[in-house]
Amino acid sequence: MAEYGRAFLEGDDRRIALNFALAENMPVDPGALLAHFSPQLFLIKITPVNPTHRAALNGIVSHVTPGRETYGAVTDLKKAGYDVILSIGSNCGQFVTRVRNAGAAVEGGYTYPLVPGRHETADGEGPGTASR
Repeated sequence: MAEYGRAFLEGDDRRIALNFALAENMPVDPGALLAHFSPQLFLIKITPVNPTHRAALNGIVSHVTPGRETYGAVTDLKKAGYDVILSIGSNCGQFVTRVRNAGAAVEGGYTYPLVPGRHETADGEGPGTASR
């Protein structure tokens, strides 16, 4: 990946983002990243794990949570020389049908209201979308 990233950049291009959806207790080793990914070419983006039924079934809990702004992993990555983007995340809507079929909300899930999308009728038929 690092080699591809180096080949991909040209001139004064922006840096390439390495995106990590961090789960609780998931290690992030800045030293291991530095061995392969130069902070001059790569930046780090930390995103929450989407709170889906699948994540819950597999015991995967996001390390990034709403309202929290300080994370040891982010501090460590910045000390190693990386620019770090901390994303608040958003539920992509991909799992709306699964949520509806389950009949229960995902604990810790996003609370954006569901609205009819362009492929869904007002009675809820069709694949649907999630919207803010």
